[in-house]
Amino acid sequence: MQSSTGWDPSTAPKGPPEEELTSGGRNYLESLAALHRTLEPAFYLEIGVRHGNSLALATCPAIGVDPAPELKVPPLPSTTRLSALASDDFFAGLAAEPLPQAPDFAFIDGMHLFEFALRDFMNIERLSTPTTLIAIDDIFPSHPAQAARARHTRVWTGDVWKLQRCLAQLRPDLILLALDTAPTGLLLVAGLDPDSQVLSNHYDRIVREHCGEEPPPSTVLERTGAISATHPLVDRVLKQIKQARENGAARQQVLDGLRAAMAAEGVQ
Repeated sequence: MQSSTGWDPSTAPKGPPEEELTSGGRNYLESLAALHRTLEPAFYLEIGVRHGNSLALATCPAIGVDPAPELKVPPLPSTTRLSALASDDFFAGLAAEPLPQAPDFAFIDGMHLFEFALRDFMNIERLSTPTTLIAIDDIFPSHPAQAARARHTRVWTGDVWKLQRCLAQLRPDLILLALDTAPTGLLLVAGLDPDSQVLSNHYDRIVREHCGEEPPPSTVLERTGAISATHPLVDRVLKQIKQARENGAARQQVLDGLRAAMAAEGVQ
């Protein structure tokens, strides 16, 4: 199977006004920039580049993956490489040409369908360390029409929202932090386990159970449980991850530190 961004809001049909509404606080690009500044990753990986606005935020060595990029940013630095492949093909090719190092920070904004986002997450986690942070875009549609698997609105999240539910159910060992960013939210995932086989062992069943047409519940549309991208917890979590990375902390130490940070801010 192939993953790609596969959508262009400028050419997509426009739905009624109520179907095109968005919400959220700080813009996701501003939020990603803040994540970069605090984490100071040594290597960044991005799935779904499109115009390059998010990839251009990386000041460290970086790889962006997109089968049909349409860059509209100034020339990227020499430390950034663009791989014009579907993400499945990119990850398959790493057997012959591995990444230079594990990513400290990764961003998933590829094809807006649950199974594609799930595979991208699984593939990145296998390449990661316990101090890698993954950010996932498009977890909060503002209208059920935006979450349809067959796109018919310009604002389109597809059913990526299901990934948060899937990880919460099947990977309770992970730290999940949903951010109320504009226009479609971000999910931060920390405490990764590159040796976990839970998702890969049950991939076919997971896809069968999650890939039907299913309207997002009110908790998703209303962003229940999401916090502001400027909430003090975000900065606390990022600094905890960075310190753990610098100290070479084991996964359990990373998890204990993150859970303590969340408890200190009253967030579960």
